[in-house]
Amino acid sequence: MLHPDTPAKCCSYCGGRDHDFEECPKRKADAEKEEAARVAGSKPPLTGAQGQEQEG
Repeated sequence: MLHPDTPAKCCSYCGGRDHDFEECPKRKADAEKEEAARVAGSKPPLTGAQGQEQEG
């Protein structure tokens, strides 16, 4: 059962033992979510600037 020739894998991101950090599906999914949030956050809201001008 033991295979000393194969290196042990342990993901430091999620703790999974079947993949390395670079191959972590959770890390990739989280990175995609962060990128989508960053892109959405960089666009100014359509009603935010207009609503402030009308109130003042």
